[in-house]
Amino acid sequence: MNEPQTRTSARPYHERWPEILRYPLHAAALSTIIAIAVAHSVVLLLLVVGPLLDLLVWAAFFKYAFEVLRWSANGRDQPPEISLTVGDAIGRYAVMLLILIELAVVLAAISFGTAGAMLFGLLVATVMPAMVMILAIDEDLVRALNPLAWIALMIRLGATYFVLVGVFIAALFVQSVLAGLLRIALPAIIVDALVYFGVSYLMVANFHLIGWVIHEHADELGYTGHIELQAAPPPDAGPDERIIASARRRAAGDDVEGAIALLRDEIAVRPDALALHEEYRHWLRQTDAQSELLINSRHYIRALLEHNQDHTALEIARDAYAHDAGFSLDKAEDVTRLGAAAAEAGQSQLALDILGGFHKRFRNHADIARNYLLAAKIMAERVNKEMQARALLQQIKIVLPNDPLIPDVDAYLAFLDKLAATPAKPGQRSEAS
Repeated sequence: MNEPQTRTSARPYHERWPEILRYPLHAAALSTIIAIAVAHSVVLLLLVVGPLLDLLVWAAFFKYAFEVLRWSANGRDQPPEISLTVGDAIGRYAVMLLILIELAVVLAAISFGTAGAMLFGLLVATVMPAMVMILAIDEDLVRALNPLAWIALMIRLGATYFVLVGVFIAALFVQSVLAGLLRIALPAIIVDALVYFGVSYLMVANFHLIGWVIHEHADELGYTGHIELQAAPPPDAGPDERIIASARRRAAGDDVEGAIALLRDEIAVRPDALALHEEYRHWLRQTDAQSELLINSRHYIRALLEHNQDHTALEIARDAYAHDAGFSLDKAEDVTRLGAAAAEAGQSQLALDILGGFHKRFRNHADIARNYLLAAKIMAERVNKEMQARALLQQIKIVLPNDPLIPDVDAYLAFLDKLAATPAKPGQRSEAS
């Protein structure tokens, strides 16, 4: 097994294309591609269960393709022989993504015709590299379908991202032309095997290219390498690195629960160690320990805020609320700070989720009026819930008549009254209409 390479400065694409295109010819990748092509052809001969079994073949292929991506993202220039770090869930997620896209294209064709389907297909091709990257790194299908995550990744990679898009579209074109030419000249059973060989070949090359881009742009993406593929820490490593290395050795010996227990105990002693939280969360995701992830989210968010990493704290909070609408933070000051950060970042619903129920969890806290005034402003100005905003403001006045922010509450109510009394401009319809 070749060792990961040290990241160097980015190489021009024209120097990399021959290596990228030859990558699937390595024995480990080529044998997998041939096996997958044969498997596709064989299972599709079965009339009833064939299409269902074919989904399992796709899942196995995607699992290997994502392993290729990870090895490439960690600087390894040889393909893996088998999938070592990618779980079965990744293969299932990829198949689900493939099915969702195909259904969406069919619906677009039914609703908008061929032109609409082609336009939608172009849009999918544009965001596909982003979805693949996110799925490979985060193993989170929900995040892989999040347009905000796509946009953030495109911004970070800049023009490089659209090189990936161009290669993906070119691969689709080549495999379509190849399939058309082969179907003219050869019997169907032979064509199927050759077409699936070509598709798998191009996809492995594509996943290798995406992994290489992650490796070359790791700093922009905040990618520090996949944990099972990293080298051992140096002798002068700090305590976090040594604990992480020890946890990985346990996990490599099929003792993932032992790795989790080690990290959990260490976090209890040093709750501000961000690297330990991230490692701990990785292994919790591997075991699908969602309840423990949610518990850790509260502590991790607090540690992130203490290190002034509000943006990352918002991402953790957003994922937590996505998995459990009843999630809440256990420190009042964290709610106040993170709610304000979410509002400032334009994440209105997340801000309302964070601020909701504050008075019940933190009775008589000095920030009740402050947080609910902010929530009322978000309701009135961003989510079209002016009536709820007014009700919340009136409740503040009733429950907290002596709060220092009551003048601000009155001022905002007056503002809403003035806004409601302003005649609508010609051509505009009133809210009540």
